[in-house]
Amino acid sequence: MFNLKTPENIESLPKNIVKKINKRIKYVNDGISRIEKATGITYPPYNIRPVIILSESEVELGQRGVIYARVIPEEGPAGLLISVELSAPLVAFGLKGTIQAVLAHEFMHYVELVRKFTTLDILSDETVGTLHETIYSDYERLYEPKWLFQDRGLIRLLNNRFLDGLVDDKLNKNTLKKWVEKGLPSVTLPPDANVVRIPIAAILKTNFDPLLKNRLEELEKIRAVDNAK
Repeated sequence: MFNLKTPENIESLPKNIVKKINKRIKYVNDGISRIEKATGITYPPYNIRPVIILSESEVELGQRGVIYARVIPEEGPAGLLISVELSAPLVAFGLKGTIQAVLAHEFMHYVELVRKFTTLDILSDETVGTLHETIYSDYERLYEPKWLFQDRGLIRLLNNRFLDGLVDDKLNKNTLKKWVEKGLPSVTLPPDANVVRIPIAAILKTNFDPLLKNRLEELEKIRAVDNAK
């Protein structure tokens, strides 16, 4: 969650931005409820980070992307802890539909991560060095939204917002003007820096959501039938 009382948030963000995020958290919670209803699966924990992550390619000079959200797997005492990290600009400036689409997209990443961890399919990923390759690899591994969500409106929202990366010009402009240009907290990373290494031992002792594990078996059957066509 976004804790307004932590020193990091109080000191790093203007009061009007904090107030706006606090007011618009309802869009995040509504989106999570919609996704859980559409899938029958519990959404992973989330937090709102008071920073924007900029992804800059060393190969394609001058190209810069924005990472508005990402799924973070971390090692904990009882195994893996998987959470969704949302950037403060997404919540502050994103349209309600954009926030819901991003939440759904990150949920798809969560499902894919659990698939990889439960099957130990974690050694085949290759690092990438350009923004184009990052976007391509982001999509080729995920399940089709229509397989996962029983909500036609949510599927349309995903397909409209994610064509070749996140499509929301207003969000991008506001993030640049009201966040980046004002010198609010940001981190610039090369695309291949968004990599987390998890010990096998932590994966093996993790109790993943049994409902999700059962659903993954169904999704793999659907994928196999679709690939056979």
